[in-house]
Amino acid sequence: MSARELLQNVQEAYASLIGLPLIMIDSAYTSLTSVSNADEFSELIMFSESKDLQKMLAEQWEDYLQLTSPTVIDLVFPGAKGIITPVIVEEQVYCFILAGPFIITGSHLETRRGAGDKERWNRSIMSASKCSLLDIQARVRVLEKMSHVCARLVEGEKRNKRYLHCLRSLHEAVGYYEKQQTLHITSYLRIFCQFHPYIHFAAYAKRIDEKRFVIEDITTEQSDKKWLGTIYTTDHPIMKYLVERREPLYLENVSAKFEFADWMNKENELKTLFIYPLTQNDSISGAIFVGSKAKARFGQEIKESGHLLAKLFEMFLSYQYNQCNRNEKRYLSALESLNDMCKVMNMMNNVDEILHMAAHLALEFAQSDFSAIFLNHPNERKVITDTANSSYRQFHHYYDTVWSRYFQQQQDFSSASPNVYKTGFGIMMEFPFYIHKHIQGVLAVHVIQTKPLKEIEAYLSLLTTMLTFILQRVMQPEERGLSIQKSFFSELLTSREMDVLKYIVQGYSNREIAEKLYISVHTVKNHITNIFQKLGVTDRSQVIAMVYQLNYGEYEWK
Repeated sequence: MSARELLQNVQEAYASLIGLPLIMIDSAYTSLTSVSNADEFSELIMFSESKDLQKMLAEQWEDYLQLTSPTVIDLVFPGAKGIITPVIVEEQVYCFILAGPFIITGSHLETRRGAGDKERWNRSIMSASKCSLLDIQARVRVLEKMSHVCARLVEGEKRNKRYLHCLRSLHEAVGYYEKQQTLHITSYLRIFCQFHPYIHFAAYAKRIDEKRFVIEDITTEQSDKKWLGTIYTTDHPIMKYLVERREPLYLENVSAKFEFADWMNKENELKTLFIYPLTQNDSISGAIFVGSKAKARFGQEIKESGHLLAKLFEMFLSYQYNQCNRNEKRYLSALESLNDMCKVMNMMNNVDEILHMAAHLALEFAQSDFSAIFLNHPNERKVITDTANSSYRQFHHYYDTVWSRYFQQQQDFSSASPNVYKTGFGIMMEFPFYIHKHIQGVLAVHVIQTKPLKEIEAYLSLLTTMLTFILQRVMQPEERGLSIQKSFFSELLTSREMDVLKYIVQGYSNREIAEKLYISVHTVKNHITNIFQKLGVTDRSQVIAMVYQLNYGEYEWK
């Protein structure tokens, strides 16, 4: 189910709660949803040929954009009231929920005068929704909750698009690597800037000797290249950190001007600066700088994508310096194959199938005899393995070690660097990944050293990051709907029907519910039929409305 369809379902549910016409409108004053609870009065105001409502919204729009909570407004003429509620996504107004029109109890005479006292208006006003001040206050509280639910839905949709955008950018980066015989640094720096519209520059610093780094290339939204040629020594705190720690540095929500970015004037202060180290022959050979003047924080997917792109950049440099020897050509072929397979995985929606394909890709490239993907879910533990050796049972005791190390000891999943462990049966390379706060995982591969560890690490890092983006698309956080009051429903429904009901409220289709619960679509349909019969409803919107009413049943409408 698309985000817009889900918004419509949420709107229908809340409309049944508050008993007022409801619609969602965007910045073009056009509707994102169709009107719920429409009556003659609302149709006359919303769909008049003179478009008075649209004109009024356009005139007041800049003022509405400053709102942070529901506000009662006049609609078109005195006496006709509405409640406008902002849906705030990523600190900006995404759209508005418009509830109404309605009439304040006891003010219908004033409203008739405002409408011009025409017969059709008089008839519609007499039948229009009437609200007392207490009614309005209660509806405002419910609209605040609706706004919060809608914001979560939109944020999830935007997050999905960012994951896909990052994935496409990484595919593009691998494509450069496959096709180019020489390295055009500017092309790769542009990919960093493509990760987000608020990334304003990316720069490459090359290490020219033991103590000094020079800014060799930069991509900015402007033509300013003043930073080119600037030299920084390892005494600088940032460079010292990179050389000593060899891990990315993320500076966010910075209020003071970066002394490091001394090429910028006061108006161009950075709020965010990411620095990714580059290594060659086990030493720091350079760094990538990525900065924003406008955004104080970026999502984890941006940091992970940047780190992986920096790793690819290392390979590009190695590819150029080694002049594409036989191993490099073989590696290029493997990257091309990975790119193609990840595109196939991105079209899949079954989690187990995606994990099996990823485990097999890891096994094939590492020329290993064993790979495993561990997925820690609140409701289950999942282990997907691939083996080229019938004696893989020797690895079973290793499972407990992984669960203990990562999931019982609260291991940090934010790092994109792999962990290498020596075991009784050889080296295991482990790549932790983070889907969201409820689900984390680990890709583990038994390394038989037929090829350099660094080559295996780079390939599997790329696979892990692409797998993460794909799973983040498929395994949405289960926060999209309302909590279901089990004390009521569990008396009527079986435990499996409760599971199906939970996903109905969250907006999943029958096919998606089947994949979540590992049952057939036909079985899902049977469960839904039983749910409808037991609850006395005829469609999904009525089910959702019932759940909302039970969650917010303390409000009684007059």
